[in-house]
Amino acid sequence: MRLYDIGLYQGHRYLSMELLVGRGFDELMGAPLPLGQALAYLLQLCRGLQAAHERGVVHRDIKPQNLFVTQDDVVKVMDFGIAKASETNNLTRPGMVAGTPRYMAPEQITGFSTVTAAADLYSVGVVAYQMIAGVLPFDHEEMMPLIMKKLNEQAAPLRSHRPEVPPELDAIVLRLLDKDPRERFASCSELALALQTLRLPRSA
Repeated sequence: MRLYDIGLYQGHRYLSMELLVGRGFDELMGAPLPLGQALAYLLQLCRGLQAAHERGVVHRDIKPQNLFVTQDDVVKVMDFGIAKASETNNLTRPGMVAGTPRYMAPEQITGFSTVTAAADLYSVGVVAYQMIAGVLPFDHEEMMPLIMKKLNEQAAPLRSHRPEVPPELDAIVLRLLDKDPRERFASCSELALALQTLRLPRSA
């Protein structure tokens, strides 16, 4: 989302940003998306996040409500309200929790370790899983059972929900959901490269 200006007018601070016309990702999540569409959105999301990460900013709250698709099918990443510069000392210190539990990385939930760009990649994995499978990889109406699932259980393969998903795509998403940040992709650029090499079935 483009920021055009920041200023002060009659004693009030303001932000001037682009006007977006389209719909939020949360409006798309009622059913699985066509694989080609999901892949196109994921690639755009990767590029947007990579731009933030290259500037040292970790979003920390990637979820459908913070993603927008314009009328031209352009994906916008919104609401950097809890984002932090990765070089700052207070980037989600141990014991601090910030984000939305269903989409948060395990290290965000526990608050035991410093949160890095790898946490955004985990959240991308949750969004990807939901776009493709039509369900969340981990879900529960109550907070503690949800947290225990995320910390202790493995996500079911996408192919268990949708058999036509290519094994390579399944592996990519499950890697994003790895509980160890070191086992995820090293960057959004690396993830985008893996996605670009996929061959989807013609029916997708």
